[in-house]
Amino acid sequence: MKGNPSGAVLCLSLLLALPVVSPAQPAAPQQQPPAPPPAAPAKPNVEPPKPSEPQTGENALSLEIFYWLSRGHPDLRTGATNLGPNPSDLSFPAKTKGAPGAVLSVPAGRENSLRFSYFRASGASNATAPQDLTVFSTAYNKGDYVESNYVLNNIKISYDYLSFPFPVKGSKFRLRTLWEAQYTSIKSTFNAPLKPTSDSAGNLIVNDTSGAKSFIYPSFGLGVGYVPSRRLRVEAKASGFLFPHRPTIWDAQGTINYRFRRVEVALGARAFHFRTSPKNEQYFLGTLFGPYLGLRFLPFR
Repeated sequence: MKGNPSGAVLCLSLLLALPVVSPAQPAAPQQQPPAPPPAAPAKPNVEPPKPSEPQTGENALSLEIFYWLSRGHPDLRTGATNLGPNPSDLSFPAKTKGAPGAVLSVPAGRENSLRFSYFRASGASNATAPQDLTVFSTAYNKGDYVESNYVLNNIKISYDYLSFPFPVKGSKFRLRTLWEAQYTSIKSTFNAPLKPTSDSAGNLIVNDTSGAKSFIYPSFGLGVGYVPSRRLRVEAKASGFLFPHRPTIWDAQGTINYRFRRVEVALGARAFHFRTSPKNEQYFLGTLFGPYLGLRFLPFR
């Protein structure tokens, strides 16, 4: 291009007039919206667990043997049909021996129980006749030395019905109504060993005698219980029945019970009162009371 300088200038001008094109830049990646968190799995519709009832064995099949350190004693009294000249009032001053017994409990449905119980109390005493007496057709003079003994038996069938609350639903408090039938009997013997056995003519003098009384009665009552744990239980109950000028009976008991596996220990106190019918020539009455110790066996707990 030596010979044409104007052409070179024209080419240069065209080059400068062209737009500057930068190298292509890669396109920025398009941002995606954040993925939503995975939905939590639906929880099954499960009801909250119900509180469980303490398994104390209250209404379980069981056998309890007990020893009742009873105190007190029965007395003999003159009845309404005594036509003799002398009364029959005589006390048994000695303390009663311990009274053994047993209780068989059978479940009766809906937290109820059927209980069969028995105890036997006995005692002997020596007393001086406070006045002329006629005891079961045998006469004793004032000041006579009289030996006596007695045996008292009681058999009871009780239907323990759970009245509140029902269902239990873990409640620690229980209220039971007691529907019972009881058989009570007492037999006693009397003897004046220091009196002569025959008179001056050689006739025999009877110085010993015996008598027995018994009755069958219904009884009704209430029992309350508190169960702070499955091993510990506190109970109290009382029942009785009376009718004017007829036999009378009542008994009460309170215990603290603690269970070791299949054996339950009961510690407490008990009282029992009875009176045979005062319409007879003589009748017995008395109140026994004292500490109570029981061992209860639950073979299927």
